[in-house]
Amino acid sequence: MSETTSKNWTKTWTTAAQAIHGAIAYTDKNHYSLVDVMGITGHAFRINIDPDHIDVAGPTMFPGGYLFRRNLCNLGFISNLSDAEKPFTPDKVEKVLALIQQAVDRGTPAITFDLFMPEFGLIYGYDDEKQLFHAKDVSKEGTISYTDFVEKRGMLWVTTISESLPHSKYETLRMALDMIVDHARGREWQHVFEGKYMIGLKGYDAWIACMERRGADPFGNAYNTAVVSDAREFAAQFLRELVVRWNGTNVVERTVRKFAAEAAAHYERTAAALVELRELFPFPQGGQPEDPDTAARAVDLLKTARDAEILGVDVLERLLGFMKAYWSEQWIH
Repeated sequence: MSETTSKNWTKTWTTAAQAIHGAIAYTDKNHYSLVDVMGITGHAFRINIDPDHIDVAGPTMFPGGYLFRRNLCNLGFISNLSDAEKPFTPDKVEKVLALIQQAVDRGTPAITFDLFMPEFGLIYGYDDEKQLFHAKDVSKEGTISYTDFVEKRGMLWVTTISESLPHSKYETLRMALDMIVDHARGREWQHVFEGKYMIGLKGYDAWIACMERRGADPFGNAYNTAVVSDAREFAAQFLRELVVRWNGTNVVERTVRKFAAEAAAHYERTAAALVELRELFPFPQGGQPEDPDTAARAVDLLKTARDAEILGVDVLERLLGFMKAYWSEQWIH
């Protein structure tokens, strides 16, 4: 897969993971690469599809507080969350602003959403005199007034890192696999998005059905293709790196290497099919999902990606079962 081998592994279309990676760069866990973060948080393995027309909002429509706190826990952090829907009370606004300022004072950026565009980004500084935040997202770096930060959004949502915990690599991987498999099997808590978006392996089925009835929005479809294809390239790379890093000195290390190599082969096939899909539907132009021949080719590629991922998830589930059983045995003895 030539595109993957020349890929820039320091940037991703998944802005949730990009923001998390940016935040932890200011902590004792700054050795984690973006590939590590994409894998350990499970974002490399996510798919969140609007079944009606493959809406552009799909990749960011999930319960952010729940997911980000679990992501950060996997990476070894205790985190804080503040969220509120309009109308915001003065007390709530004060608490959110204080949470951001406390994080910045500790030296870590606050993770939030919809700063300069509806994607995840970071607030890394503030000026109380001028009532300004210094912020950055995928579209730009600049300032945003406290007033605009509060008033120009339907939800106040902020997650911050409060404390770093010592996690073993075994526990980190077990927690990551737990999250990856939960998502793939559709067991992840959806909150208000329940029934509106199809997650995990069912996401492929929803996407295929929308393509078959020619219902895909060209812009939204191209964006979802960009996000999910990029994510699966990261998934394959994360698994390949596990094979190299787990050195085989004990039974757990050898088992991780064996299963990771097997899963990587499946995810490489998934990524290859989705990269080809990306060429059919370039973002932002969108391609022609309504064209019968294009749609038929897209359906074939999505089925190839799904079928390979089904096999990959099976392998990861077996690895998770092994790690849980091994850990139970350690606790008993």
